Amino acid sequence: MIKVLHIDNDVDHHRLTAAQLGRLSGDITLVRADSREAAAEALKEGIYDCLLTDDRVPGNAGIELLKMLRRNGSSIPCIIQSEIPEEDVRTDRSRALFNDEFHIVVDFFRFDLVTQGIHRLVDSHRHFLQRDRRERDFFPGTPPEKVRALRLAMKTLTQREAEILDLIGAGKANKVIADELFISYKTVKNHVANLFAKLGIHTRAEAIHHVLSLKLVEEDQREPPREP
Repeated sequence: MIKVLHIDNDVDHHRLTAAQLGRLSGDITLVRADSREAAAEALKEGIYDCLLTDDRVPGNAGIELLKMLRRNGSSIPCIIQSEIPEEDVRTDRSRALFNDEFHIVVDFFRFDLVTQGIHRLVDSHRHFLQRDRRERDFFPGTPPEKVRALRLAMKTLTQREAEILDLIGAGKANKVIADELFISYKTVKNHVANLFAKLGIHTRAEAIHHVLSLKLVEEDQREPPREP
């Protein structure tokens, strides 16, 4: 089940939205908060999977709440319904307000897109939270931002560097790696020095730990895609 906190001062619109989402999906529960303050208090319960609001709420209460949550480090998904007709304008406005992957702006009465967005963002966010927990398990005591930096650094490796890192992770020495890849021992040493510099590590033990831990996190997170 997905529990959505709906920030809306309009009771009739809330009832319409709840009815439409109930018709389109049987696993979404909508709970109303009529102000930013009420929503902030409700979120303390820690039971909501997603926020739903619109740009008609007085004072942009839902959007202001989301900005506050992002400043405080919360990544809870949010769907913003908008009466702005042009999709490009809505998207540009959204990007100006938030720079994250866990919110979307949709046309005001496109309840089908609201439903799809809730499922997509909540699935993605649950996946993200699970990966975050697994990373803390595999990298105890390491700040999350350092783990994220390592993950990003891994993406900067060349194909050959990534191949050599995998072989280091398998416990193979430079001489063995050189023989397997049909390259010189000196070339392997140069690649190892380069990838260590990119990853900010200093020993083969660190390399083995990082590559195995990240692989385990990724493998643990692989799930079949949700049926449309």
